Amino acid sequence: MKIIRTVRGDIASQALGVTATHEHLYCDQRLCRSGLDFPGSYPKMVMRDPDRVVAELADFYAAGGRAIAEMTVHGWGRDVAALKEISERSGVHVVATSGFYVEDCHPEFVADASIAELEEVLVQEITLGADGTDIRTGLLKSGISRPIIEGPEEKCARAVARAQVRTGVAITTHTSASARFEVEGGNVGMQHLNIFESEGVDPTRVIIGHTDENADIRQLIALAQHGTYVQFDVIGKTHWLLDETRIDLLRQLVDKGYAEHLMLSSDRCREVELKVKGGPGYDHVLHDFVPRLREAGFDEALIHRFLVENPARALAFEPHDNP
Repeated sequence: MKIIRTVRGDIASQALGVTATHEHLYCDQRLCRSGLDFPGSYPKMVMRDPDRVVAELADFYAAGGRAIAEMTVHGWGRDVAALKEISERSGVHVVATSGFYVEDCHPEFVADASIAELEEVLVQEITLGADGTDIRTGLLKSGISRPIIEGPEEKCARAVARAQVRTGVAITTHTSASARFEVEGGNVGMQHLNIFESEGVDPTRVIIGHTDENADIRQLIALAQHGTYVQFDVIGKTHWLLDETRIDLLRQLVDKGYAEHLMLSSDRCREVELKVKGGPGYDHVLHDFVPRLREAGFDEALIHRFLVENPARALAFEPHDNP
């Protein structure tokens, strides 16, 4: 039977509920190699206050939110024990993630490790526990910072792919970072897929993230045609794209028959994005974006598909705890 692996244990897929599929609850970009010298004036991605996050999640829960896929991986502050505490106190299911973010945030051991060694680390986190605990992860992540997948990032992507084949959990992706404007189509989703498929991954087990930062409808259609999930996960971040434009892109994809491939989230990862700091908070998609979808003619069945059915299908897998 397929299950979804949360930090509080395995649950049936139908128990997941309304899900934000790309958020951060506990992270610290200062742990990456660039550290305090990170370029630019925009605040670093730091969320290290469980009390504040639990308080913020109250609005998410009140708006109907019941689950979050938490995207922080080893190397920049993942703490599955803190995630379990947040989940228990907020009542929100949390799916923790194994894998690798961009090279700047790779753990030190990555440089000298083989693909097989990295694969084993990921499998152990999914089947036995992560961060020195018995709390298991339920999702894999591959992060890319360049316009081409190469070097250590390719090695990590292949390790993620092999861990997926062994465990069955889905892969989610961080696509291109600041190189997004150098990539045809706006992200390296197709490059990712080529690597994953060469390692035996079923493309229906892949979520292509950040597709709404530098969106190209031709790329989005091609990804959906390939069978992957197309994730609009920076909703509300209008410095990349207006939410009105996101709604238009979603309509085009739905009209072409790809509703079963779409998921929504907002990628909260900085304290300035929380309501207590004047930001939109974790409930932006539910409180602001979903009403706009209704006004634009999206019916409740479609919205339920984006927020409940598609995330449950993507995150569910048949566990093989002794792969």
